[in-house]
Amino acid sequence: MKYTAPIVMLAVFEAIAVTLWLTKNNIFYLLNFSYIGCSIALGIFLYIKNYKYARRIVQLLVGLYMLIYLGLISRENMQIEGFWYYLFSGVFEAATIHYAVAKIFGPLLFGRGWCGYACWTAMV
Repeated sequence: MKYTAPIVMLAVFEAIAVTLWLTKNNIFYLLNFSYIGCSIALGIFLYIKNYKYARRIVQLLVGLYMLIYLGLISRENMQIEGFWYYLFSGVFEAATIHYAVAKIFGPLLFGRGWCGYACWTAMV
């Protein structure tokens, strides 16, 4: 019963991943949301187990994803500069979505733990 939260989070993200993959016919959605769901589920699981380095592992997973995949491979600017650039140019890109979810709506719904626990900029 105490492992319900990680299982539910993984199930939600996998449902989103499969739905977007099948409706948009783009494998990116399957890989993206599966990775995020697995990272969140692992983080919650390790936190429940009181693992000493749970936060560091989650930060590493998020940081690697944002630096390697989004930064180097996809060439997305996920920092605050990218957010303002895309916002004022009228384009709704990844940085806008990231800041809306991770910095505004996530903390409103889940408290500071949403970004404060896994924030990859805190890792750097």
